Amino acid sequence: MDEEGAVRHLEMADGSLVVADEYVSAIPVDVFKRYIPKKWQNMPYFRQTDELEGIPVINLHMWFDKKLVGIDHLCFSRSPLLSVYADMSTTCKEYYDTEKSMLELVFAPCSPIAGGKVNWIAKKDEEIIAATMDELHRLFPLEIPLEGTFEERGLRKFAVVKTPRSVYAAIPGRNKFRPSQETPISNFVLAGDWTSQKFLGSMEGAVLGGKLAAEVVSAKANGLPTKGMKKIQDIAHRYAEEHVPKDPPGVKGDTPIAYGGGMTLSQTAEEELKVSDPEQLVKLG
Repeated sequence: MDEEGAVRHLEMADGSLVVADEYVSAIPVDVFKRYIPKKWQNMPYFRQTDELEGIPVINLHMWFDKKLVGIDHLCFSRSPLLSVYADMSTTCKEYYDTEKSMLELVFAPCSPIAGGKVNWIAKKDEEIIAATMDELHRLFPLEIPLEGTFEERGLRKFAVVKTPRSVYAAIPGRNKFRPSQETPISNFVLAGDWTSQKFLGSMEGAVLGGKLAAEVVSAKANGLPTKGMKKIQDIAHRYAEEHVPKDPPGVKGDTPIAYGGGMTLSQTAEEELKVSDPEQLVKLG
């Protein structure tokens, strides 16, 4: 930071400095909160993030020994566990196969904060896949048997990718706390699906959030007026008054999970995570 609180430069892990006219952050909200500079922590704009919290999301990749017919596009499911899925062997040329299906699925809800009753993020991969197979039987009753081993039910192999803190919890009352892309910092702009835009936390929201951030940067670069900042809720002002600023803790470890990404947790990965960041493993269960 400079004396006025604007960004002076970014210091990289190797000590090198990156200097720019504008700085844009597009990191997940839970990671962002751990990097808010001490000088910014008592600003109501940044205290809005206290009301936003990422929820767990599990992505599944499942290979079947037969073609699951009738699904030729991305589907949003009425299943209480599976929110969206696609047959990649039909929708994606890299996986194209006329004889076998490869499904990619979003397994949710995963957290009580979003209405789930089971902490699925802490379950073993096999338990998650077993529950998924039961749900898929409801969707494909003639193709996926209700009982039997994975192999007997047509599943050849699978991968489970866990993201302990993913999209923000879209629970009632959260939307008003999503910050505008423009910030009170003269050369700092926010992007990300959790910033204020019409979509929820999603790929569409990430794209739109990035476009809106680019509009702010472009307008400022051309000396044009911006749309301004979104109204900040009164409770954020109270949070700002009560907050005791401290040095940002940053993240622990260098795993994808530490930075808000997902991991396939093999036994080796779990051991590495346990050594590098015990707190993260506790969150995983």
